[in-house]
Amino acid sequence: MASVAHALGRPLAIGDDVQESVLLLSAVVILANIYNLVILYQRPTVNQLRDNWAILAYALVLSCSTVLAWGQPRAILLPDKLAGWQSVFLLLNCGQAGLGIYLWQRWPWTTPAGDRDRLSLWLMPAALLVTAIIFPPVLEPFGSAARLVVLANAVALGVLLYCQWRNRDRLLAPVPARLSAGYQMILGCQLAAGLFCLVLGVPLLAWRWNGEPTGVVGACVAVSILVAEQTTGVLAALQRYRLQGGLARKNQLRYRCLGALLLAAVLVSCCLLMI
Repeated sequence: MASVAHALGRPLAIGDDVQESVLLLSAVVILANIYNLVILYQRPTVNQLRDNWAILAYALVLSCSTVLAWGQPRAILLPDKLAGWQSVFLLLNCGQAGLGIYLWQRWPWTTPAGDRDRLSLWLMPAALLVTAIIFPPVLEPFGSAARLVVLANAVALGVLLYCQWRNRDRLLAPVPARLSAGYQMILGCQLAAGLFCLVLGVPLLAWRWNGEPTGVVGACVAVSILVAEQTTGVLAALQRYRLQGGLARKNQLRYRCLGALLLAAVLVSCCLLMI
């Protein structure tokens, strides 16, 4: 999002207060990762030796990403473009997510047959990695390579929408979490984000193909893509938990509409900030 704001001519104000807030937030994430590491190490696995090596790799990746982020917080955690060290940090985080998913799937009580009817945990890290690499450049002015970048983004957007359409049954899977109001609101955000990606993404790519500026539409498409990808990961995780909420037992559509309205409010706020 910092790269998108920079490309739209409204770079984020990065002061000491913002940097300290981001460091505090990253400290919470680091503590959560350490807690996950302890849980992974204590859980019984099918192949203890192989999984110990995976846990060691998880800890090594976590250490490297922490040192890199806290060594240069302004450049790594609040970048205005994806350069060398920022790319390394992105790859480290995606590798950490992949190792975590691999170790979770290695637990004895994990049932691959049951996961076939649920969203894949690999969707979010893979989609975020591709988006971080190819989407920000489409908002910046280019020379002869502009249409190649637009074409790559068009393919990526088509794959994203196709995956959402193909996983429509898994999005609406009859899991225990579907009775939770929060789950239904997140699902509404995810469905609305996919719709906004289609409605706003096609004009955005058409304008960039002709060399025209994107304006606030670029920011809205960026927010929609990020929301679609992140909510997919959250839904995939929630589908594997037995939540006890029951507020949405009879009003699932109402909570989905509320989630969609929240996303629409966020997009309107982005438009107002960019004007």
